[in-house]
Amino acid sequence: MTYFLVVLIALFGALMRTIFGFGEALVTMPLLALMTFNIESSTAIIGALGLIVAIPAAMKYKGSIDYSVLKRLVIGSILGIPIGILIIKLGSPQIIMKILGIFIIVYGTYNLYFINKKNPINFKMGDKYDYLAGIVSGILGSSFNSHGVPIVVYGTAKKWDIFKLRGILQGHFICVGSIVVLSQISSGMWSMEVVKLLLVIVPLLLVVIPLGNWISSKINSAHFIKYVYMILILFGAILLIK
Repeated sequence: MTYFLVVLIALFGALMRTIFGFGEALVTMPLLALMTFNIESSTAIIGALGLIVAIPAAMKYKGSIDYSVLKRLVIGSILGIPIGILIIKLGSPQIIMKILGIFIIVYGTYNLYFINKKNPINFKMGDKYDYLAGIVSGILGSSFNSHGVPIVVYGTAKKWDIFKLRGILQGHFICVGSIVVLSQISSGMWSMEVVKLLLVIVPLLLVVIPLGNWISSKINSAHFIKYVYMILILFGAILLIK
């Protein structure tokens, strides 16, 4: 029964990623934790699935990817990945998760409030901040599989259009996700339990991914960014209570 629930949770996360382009870890990790499922196995499974789901999405939006931005984000992420591995191996991540949760709630609420109003604060961020966003993404990606959230926050702050955001996000998932998964394997986070569950889950993605794409196509692009801010607020709340 436990394995059955793990499969359902993982598929729900994959559906969330396919629809909105990010956030599967913030949905699935708390649910798996409630089941007292091994945190390292949970991290390994969700990391592998995130990489697999990103591949068809990146192909779909490849024409919207700004490769110069993507390169800087990936370089920053490579620098942040070892820090994230150390956090989950040696440290206590609860404080970091709660600080991140508060920041995401404040950021999402602020932008949701001003989405149809004139924003009194207009940040000017140069290309050098791509590296910083990448470092934060690498830290959260290797420790919590949440490397998408910093990129979404950064992309919306820089006012990327929806297609550019989706393209860069999925391209980043492939580049950084590959490194994260390899890092998790080399650090001993994979086990036979992880492999067996992936052998069950991956074939079911042939149903979940088309379903997610169909749902995504029904969402008005003009309203999509509003839904993104709502999801960020929800995920921030999840980080605070999990």
